[in-house]
Amino acid sequence: MLSPYHPLQLVLGLIIWITWFALIYGALAIACEIAPPPLEHGPFTWINAALLINSLIITALLLYWALVCWRAARDNNRQVNASGLFIAKLGAGIYVVAAIATLSLGLMTMPLPPCL
Repeated sequence: MLSPYHPLQLVLGLIIWITWFALIYGALAIACEIAPPPLEHGPFTWINAALLINSLIITALLLYWALVCWRAARDNNRQVNASGLFIAKLGAGIYVVAAIATLSLGLMTMPLPPCL
């Protein structure tokens, strides 16, 4: 991970989220085309399990990076200027927003069969 004070922290969480979003739905389309599970299994399929596990891993990663940025901002290191602290705090917030978006979209895959 980059320094919590690096300006890339302001967009990295959303970049990870949009990349996850594109890859997960692309993979869902490919999996449904190649090996669609029977509809009678409902939502309890290997595709939904893979989507949920991937969503939980990415959510945990985003929350971990949010924690790292927040701790760096709370350390109040005198060597870091005000803009660095601002970047760390805002970066932590952006990581949390991206984690919430990832988790909410990942959980929405659970009640429905994957290949309708």
